[in-house]
Amino acid sequence: MSLVIRRLDQRDDVDGFDCGDDPLNRYLKRHAWNNQEKSAIGVTYVAVDEGAPRTVIGYFTLATASAPRAAFPPKYVRGLPQYELPLILLARLAVDRRFSNRGLGHALLSEALRISLRVADEVGCRCIVTDSYQDRMSWYARYGFVPIESAEEGPQRRMFLDLRTVRAARRDRSAGQAG
Repeated sequence: MSLVIRRLDQRDDVDGFDCGDDPLNRYLKRHAWNNQEKSAIGVTYVAVDEGAPRTVIGYFTLATASAPRAAFPPKYVRGLPQYELPLILLARLAVDRRFSNRGLGHALLSEALRISLRVADEVGCRCIVTDSYQDRMSWYARYGFVPIESAEEGPQRRMFLDLRTVRAARRDRSAGQAG
């Protein structure tokens, strides 16, 4: 399988997508295109196999957000102003059941982080946040996401990743490959 991750197109086949989570399936099928093209409140990126370039096998949605500085652990916001901090919201990330456990989630998150770094360089942004299901928190934690302690506990829990950590990891990886 040759994976391509690109922006959602209206011609993409989303009808057969099933990640096992009704709200995530419904969002892709009913709302992603409108939110991207008509409302301009989020952009959805899809993973497709180059051999079937219109069949969506995974996706993520990015949007902008903000949060009060006080919502974050002090060590992450030391020296920052006292007003709301601009953020990138990883609003959704899902992989079709037929393609789970093949590294597709990793590829989608890597692309979301790459895009987030580019956006942060252009407009200024410190963190990426996501609202993780409780049973997925350990998956996000493997990538460095940290729960926001002040976030309400419920079916989902807000987690964040400082983009400086992502930049440092990419520099370290690049330096390791160069040497």
